[in-house]
Amino acid sequence: MKEYCLLAKRIFTNGVNYYGVNYYKLIFLLISLFMISPICLFSQELKEMQFIDQPITDILLALGEISGKSIIPDETIKGSASYYFVETDFETAFEVFLETNKMYYRKEANIYYVSRIRTEYDYITNTISMDAEDVEFPFLVRAASKAIGKTILHDPLPPAALTIHVVRVSPEKFLDILIKKYPDFQVEVDQDYYYVKSIPKKPLDQAPGRPQAGRIEKLGNLYTINLEKVRFRDIIDQLFLQAGYEYSSLMRKDSIIEKLRFKDKRFEEMLRLILEQANADYTRIGEIYYIFEIQQKDILKKLDTTIRIPLVYISAKELTNLFPVGMISSQIYKLDVNTNSIILSGSLEEIVPVQKFIKKIDQPIRNQEYFLFEVNYLDAAKIKSVFPLALKHIEPIIIPGTNSFVALLPREKKEILAEYLSLIDKPTASTSVKLKYIQAEELLKKLPPSISKEDIIETRDPSIIFIRTSPQKLEDFYRELKILDKPIPQIRYQLLVIQYQEGEAFNWSDSLEYSSPAAGGAQIAFVGTIGQLLSLNFDIVSTFGDLFALKLNMDLSMNKARVLADTTLLGLSGQDIKFQNTETYRYREAEIDEEGVARYTGVTREITAGLIFDIKGWVSGDGMITMDVKATVSKRGTDVSQETGSLPTTSENVINTHTRTLAGKPVAIGGLVRQEKNLQVTKLPILGYIPVLGYLFQARKESLENSEFVIYVVPHIDYSEVKETAIDLQLERLYKKFFNP
Repeated sequence: MKEYCLLAKRIFTNGVNYYGVNYYKLIFLLISLFMISPICLFSQELKEMQFIDQPITDILLALGEISGKSIIPDETIKGSASYYFVETDFETAFEVFLETNKMYYRKEANIYYVSRIRTEYDYITNTISMDAEDVEFPFLVRAASKAIGKTILHDPLPPAALTIHVVRVSPEKFLDILIKKYPDFQVEVDQDYYYVKSIPKKPLDQAPGRPQAGRIEKLGNLYTINLEKVRFRDIIDQLFLQAGYEYSSLMRKDSIIEKLRFKDKRFEEMLRLILEQANADYTRIGEIYYIFEIQQKDILKKLDTTIRIPLVYISAKELTNLFPVGMISSQIYKLDVNTNSIILSGSLEEIVPVQKFIKKIDQPIRNQEYFLFEVNYLDAAKIKSVFPLALKHIEPIIIPGTNSFVALLPREKKEILAEYLSLIDKPTASTSVKLKYIQAEELLKKLPPSISKEDIIETRDPSIIFIRTSPQKLEDFYRELKILDKPIPQIRYQLLVIQYQEGEAFNWSDSLEYSSPAAGGAQIAFVGTIGQLLSLNFDIVSTFGDLFALKLNMDLSMNKARVLADTTLLGLSGQDIKFQNTETYRYREAEIDEEGVARYTGVTREITAGLIFDIKGWVSGDGMITMDVKATVSKRGTDVSQETGSLPTTSENVINTHTRTLAGKPVAIGGLVRQEKNLQVTKLPILGYIPVLGYLFQARKESLENSEFVIYVVPHIDYSEVKETAIDLQLERLYKKFFNP
């Protein structure tokens, strides 16, 4: 075994020294080597390797075979190399060999991938880094496309090996570097791909001195273009290529531009002129220009001019009445009343005539001046509303940020207005108002038209507020408050829930006996026939009539009906009311072990079952009551927690409805139908409890029950209001007369 290992070592470490070895013997040795190589690798340490002018792929395969590593070269690995090392570990020998022969590797899942290209891509900065030595152009493009995850197309390029080392450059810049030595190629950037395409050569019959078709001339920082017809994308590519800038086109469609003639324009000025021809615009973020589509009307807006003309002697409100008919369109002007100015937007042909006209009419009026008036307690913004009839023609100009205004008027009118303001510009006395049924917070949410929020002062008592306004407005407020400050009507709901059921296991011993009563005893006889209903709060006879009462009494006595709820609920109009008649069952959570024994975990679970009734009603002005009703009837299933460890099942019947009725008229809600199976087991004493054999001494009876839950609701309106009685008033008068004179 030792000799085989030494021979295998000489074969692997002396790559081309096979002279004098019989090839049949060599094949036999190789087969034997593969059979014993695991023993050799683990029993001896490799001391020496030597390759002389061997294919690089063979050297890598031999390294992998000896070291037990998986080494995979890609299509860029070509050529031959010589390699020799002594007493060196695999990692060092492998890396030195790759570095010497300008190769790179990456390790993934204990597999070494070898290539002449090393590529990295930063998704955050959208930049690529690459190192490659003597690699053909298609391999470089393919590696870059895989790294950035984007298609790169290219026209055929002259065959040549390239060496490139770039660090964190944009994909566009990377492609520009690759084709730098090929002036007849350019990079076209699209949202979904990059295209390295050839540029058409200059026609032979083109006149000398004229710019080349589809090209831009650059002199210093100025650009000149003189074209008859060109593709938009081509001319944009050339402009950015000559300027050395990067751009991203968000244009979905290309177009043909005709007759571009611009001379000595700077880059961004030339860019904007070209984009206007294709209904496009750009924005610059960092070093990247982004080109996007816009509508033609947006381009025309850029040609418009906007000016503000302050008015000195006339009011902005009166200006529009002075314009001649057809002189100005309402779309090109806007009045700014606060600053007494007009804003004009449009072309110069539209604006200039209006500007000249305003200049002619905005002249000082004889014997009139602008005077400043300041008010302390009144609101300057509403000052015109308090002007007397003789001063209604005055147009006050409010000064922003102050409680003052300016007015154009003769000096004698100025004195009259100042004297008038001095009389009315005084603090308003506050008046306390006692609210009866509503609170201040509710009043502020729904103010009457006679008063504003600023006129109301809240207090700590939600039923008392202070009003600070004029006597006339206060009188209007009192009149409107009588309409608002009224008690919210109260709704009284009579609720009756009955479960009607039919089945096979009921007691039919009771019978209905009804005989025609004698004269004078009819009322007593009828009362005797509805004995089951006398204990109910719900007035069945008055609400539904005699026949319904008799039928219900019979069902109750024969166990065909059961009363689940009989109650009266009270609530304000618009208030949610909830009625709940349920039972809560608590269980200790159990787990069934492998032996089938229930073991408790210490966790307690709850199951609630029964009747839950929610109602919300509103009262309208015509005595109608609108109700939102939600009823849930649930039942707990058989308790199997001790046998299975699972909680009992539950069943629910839910109904939601939106209904309307007159006060005092009943509403019946049905549809809560349920079907249940019941099992009754009768066992003989002792024998019936024997396991398995006990089934012979048991009697089982199954019954099927169909039940329906019907909810009867009768809403009533209660306009209860606290009023002073005559006795209360009389006692108050006596108290004031004798005890508090």
